[in-house]
Amino acid sequence: MGDNLSNMTRIVPQKSQIMQEIAILLGLPELKPGVGSSVPSLFFTSIASEMGIPVVQGMPNMARKIIESSHLPWLPEFSSEAMPSGGGGTVTALGLMQLKNAVLVWKGESAEPLPGISSPEDWEPEYSWQEIRSSLPREVQEVIARPGAAEFRKLVLAEYDNQCCISGYSTTTAIEVAHIIPYYGIESDVIYNAIPLRVDLHRLFDQGLIRIEYSIPAKAFKVHIHHNVFEDYGIFDGQILIKPTNPLSVPSKLAIDEHNKQFKELWTVI
Repeated sequence: MGDNLSNMTRIVPQKSQIMQEIAILLGLPELKPGVGSSVPSLFFTSIASEMGIPVVQGMPNMARKIIESSHLPWLPEFSSEAMPSGGGGTVTALGLMQLKNAVLVWKGESAEPLPGISSPEDWEPEYSWQEIRSSLPREVQEVIARPGAAEFRKLVLAEYDNQCCISGYSTTTAIEVAHIIPYYGIESDVIYNAIPLRVDLHRLFDQGLIRIEYSIPAKAFKVHIHHNVFEDYGIFDGQILIKPTNPLSVPSKLAIDEHNKQFKELWTVI
């Protein structure tokens, strides 16, 4: 650790040097660090003004806003609060280097690499990652044996033309057979107790966040989306459930009602 810190000290320029380089890039009056190497707030507000960025309170906050305005990442190491000494509320030399990068990007130039900071392109998995993975501790999970599950899946998908009955998606690797009444043996593996659903919709259905009800006026099943997931899935709210090709293979109304009873409290408006 000590070697790394000494290398960083040698590689990272002094704050005064970085501030001078930024001032030259923007044509601003040169400012120097104050007592304890703190950077004057005027330095950040001057940069923000030149780049047309609204001023916010706090020097690290202002530096972060400038950096992120150029779509560059802000790291904890850029603030003195993340340093071993802690506190101070100023920006580190490394943070000033990223600030300079923000200015370079704003001017249409390329950012410079930061010392000691890895980029996503630098990461690579361990050479023996498969061996490491196989040695990880595992939990034994109880799974209910389901004889004939593969054949039943084929049957249900065929009845619905290999598509999700809510979304209409037809990539079968992303579609699962959802039991309306949870599986309790081969006697529950009947076409009236199953619908094909996209994986994410299956999860929501099993948790009661998607509700299916029979609509007498529409003479069909309607989809309702719970408010907890409405922002992402509201597009399906009020949609008519896609029917199977065989009219005799439609979901059981009794099974749907029984499924909904399990989540009655979830849908009760208080």
